[in-house]
Amino acid sequence: MTDSAADIPLKYLKEYDIRTVPTVIRFGDEIFYENIDINLDQFYEKFYSSETYPQTANPTLHHQFSLYEELGKQAKEVLNIVISSAISGSHNTAQIAHRNYNKRIENPSDIHIYDSMFATFGIGILAIKAAEMAKEGHKATEIVSVLDDFRSSLQIGFTVEDLKYLHRGGRLSLSKYWVAKIADMKPVINFIDGKMEVIKTVRGHTNAVIESFNSVYDKMGKPSKFNAYVMHARNEESAQLVKEHIENVIQPEDWNISIREVGMTIATHAGPGCIGICIDTNYKFLG
Repeated sequence: MTDSAADIPLKYLKEYDIRTVPTVIRFGDEIFYENIDINLDQFYEKFYSSETYPQTANPTLHHQFSLYEELGKQAKEVLNIVISSAISGSHNTAQIAHRNYNKRIENPSDIHIYDSMFATFGIGILAIKAAEMAKEGHKATEIVSVLDDFRSSLQIGFTVEDLKYLHRGGRLSLSKYWVAKIADMKPVINFIDGKMEVIKTVRGHTNAVIESFNSVYDKMGKPSKFNAYVMHARNEESAQLVKEHIENVIQPEDWNISIREVGMTIATHAGPGCIGICIDTNYKFLG
């Protein structure tokens, strides 16, 4: 099981029998649960029409506990892969639900909570890898050991088209927001030890998109073979820039690319237009 913030395509959720707990999406007094009672098109419709800016909250204790209870009846072990604890309280909620589960359920299954240290499809790749190993009969401790190595080999970079969403979410001060806006400076952000760190700023969104790819590609030692997952919030045009950059400038020996949309959790915090890039060199391509 994992968070809805993992942005795993439905076909992989079905193929690998992965269950998700929904992030809470709030528009003022209206509360929705990601991918349960609101889909992505409905989210954007409300995003642009609502007078209230959306907010997110951790998956509820009820949803975490209920899924532990359901899956615990089916298996001796349950592995819950959550969004980075450095940027979300989901990990803490999962732990509280775990303690409640152990107290209230007779002969409970063993619950293992794993901090992905990533967001969006960085979580998703780890969850799919874990589910694949589970289907092969591996125990949770064996899976976690493999995930530790696998996680260290992944790199994620991203940028935003409009800084106002980072400012609204409290991740950018008002003074820095106006300085960057006036100068048309965009952040290049990497996940480092589970945290989102601005590693540089560049002028213009197009340059930021390219540098977001270059930042993680360079970190990985400029591999000649890799899978690239480009996630965007209603901005496929910018996502295509990454593909063109790889084809025309990087020209690797062997590569695959998948371009798809981020879910509501990331879109709320990074805003429409954001671009995220995950590079993997060790696992099969999940197109």
